[in-house]
Order: sequence, then C-alpha cells, then structure tokens
Amino acid sequence: MTRQKISRADLGALLAKLQQDYTVYAPAEVAGYSTFRPITSPEEVDWYCLVTRKPPKELFFPQSETLFEYICSSDGLALHPGEGVQRERILWGVRPCDARAMLVQDTVFNTSEARDVYYSNKREHTTIVGIGCNEPLQTCFCTSVGGRPFRHEGFDLFLTDIGDAYLVEALTPKGDKLLEGSELFPVSQADLRTAQAVEQAARQRLPAPIDLEHIQKRLQEMINSPFWDEAQAPCLGCGICTFLCPVCHCFDIVDEPVNASCGLRVRNWDTCQYCIYTLEASGHNPRPGGRERVRQRLMHKFDYQPLRQNVLGCVGCGRCVQLCPVNIDIRQLLVGIGATE
Repeated sequence: MTRQKISRADLGALLAKLQQDYTVYAPAEVAGYSTFRPITSPEEVDWYCLVTRKPPKELFFPQSETLFEYICSSDGLALHPGEGVQRERILWGVRPCDARAMLVQDTVFNTSEARDVYYSNKREHTTIVGIGCNEPLQTCFCTSVGGRPFRHEGFDLFLTDIGDAYLVEALTPKGDKLLEGSELFPVSQADLRTAQAVEQAARQRLPAPIDLEHIQKRLQEMINSPFWDEAQAPCLGCGICTFLCPVCHCFDIVDEPVNASCGLRVRNWDTCQYCIYTLEASGHNPRPGGRERVRQRLMHKFDYQPLRQNVLGCVGCGRCVQLCPVNIDIRQLLVGIGATE
C-alpha cells in the first residue's frame, strides 16, 4: 500500500471518468437530507455529509427485495430469480463506521456456512471508496465500540481530506484499478504531518471509550433487572433505531400473489422492536412488552452478537441517537447498564 495525493479538482474529474464504466452511488441530497443514490455528475455529491440519513446497507440488503417470481402452470411450478447487479458499482464516500457495519453484515449474509446469493452478488460487484471523518458529530461514538474516524478496514480505496487535496490509499486490487490513468502526486512529509494532525483532532472530538467488556458481563446478569422498565418507558416502538441502523439485519419474507397463478416472494426489513415480530401462531409472544423488546435490542448488539459472531452489533454511527423521536440515547443506556448494581 502506498499513499499518493490528488487535488480536489482532479478528484472530481476522477469520479466523472469512473462513471463511464461504473454505476456510482454517493451521498447526495434528496428532500433535504443526504442518502446514497446513483449520481450522474460529481456536482451532485454531498462531499461534507458525515452521516447519511439511511445507511448504505440498503445497497446490499434492500429495504424490500424480490427474491424470485413464481409461476404455476400445467407444466408445473417455475421460479424466476430476481435480477442481480448488471453493472459494476462504486460506493463512494463511505464513512469508516458504515464500512465496519458492512463487515458485520458479512458475518450474517456472506459466510462459508450460509451464503446469501442476493447479498453476496451485490458485494462482489461493488467497490468501496471511503473517506475519513475530519470532524465527527456530537452523536458519533465509534471509538467506544472499537472503531476510529480514519479506520481503513473494509475499503478498497481510502481518502483523507488534508485541505487543498486528498491523500489516496489503494488497499485492494479493486482500489488500484480505480486509479489507473489518474493524475496523482507524491506525498510529502508535510502532507503526512497534516493527515496525522487531522486524525488526532478528530479522535479528540469523540467521547471516552465505554468499558464494553464490563457491560457485556452486566447484561448477562440483569435479564430480570428493573432497569429495563425505566429504559423502555419513553420508547414508542417505532423501530427507527433499527431500520436506520447500518448493522441491524432482521427481515421477514412474504409471498405476494399477482394473480391466481403467479406471484412474488419478497424480503422486507423487519425489527425486533415491533410487537408482532415474535408473535407465535399459538398467540404466545415471548417478548410481549416494550421492556422485553428494548432489552433484546441491547442484548443482541452487546452480548449475543459478540458471543456468536465475535463482532459487536453497533459501530457508533449515532443515527439512532440523532433520529429517535423521543431522544433515547444508546450511549446513556450503556452507561446506565454499567452502573447498575
């Protein structure tokens, strides 16, 4: 891996050139907020968006996805799978927390034991370009959950904004391919010092890390704690915290008939925060109230997932803190868990 430098003007030109061979998704403003969507020009990119409203997970695990069409006829049952990625894609401007979240999603959808063909097809045909976070938001807490604002893990190409230019690091052969024929310049010691200062300043803006090992131990001991009654009291059960989480991956599968002889099998996002999520056919619900559902969310992210998949279920992006309509703050819940006797 070598570091090179590219000017701001040349970076826009590089992006325009890549659009000739790739479908490029980048943060762009839609209806007053930024989200990842296909762009037709570098001018559409929201270069300074730190946290998009919706995470880029929907480009691999869509909110609603047709798995296949089924057709019944006199010849029997025919299945026609949904379309995969038809053109190579670039996901541009991804932040380190969202890249870490994709790696967590891989442990669910793209393992040697269980490979989801719909998800893995999109992953294989996508190149990930990341950018460090010079000025993390007040709601960001990536360092509390093992991340960093300039962590390179999960990227093919990584950019560091150093003012008048960007440092460029190709981390994989996919990243090298993006830079072919580009106008790049050597990196000076002054550039490296600037990048180091930018990263140090970013980390100083973030809160002190939380002792998650202690919290995991406490979670295993407080399944019946009255803490959960207090924690769930303001919760509306709207599910925003899970739908906008880049790590959450619950889904439901339904068959939607088109007519008497054909229909679609569709996968839709679902959430453990809905009362019907665990409702059994018998009418019994093992998580009948908000208390059990809020507890499940925290237990899954900070106990079950680390135990089963050796990864945390949270990357500290802060979306759930920003967008909760009743201002529930997961960081305060973690502190409360750690302080519970």
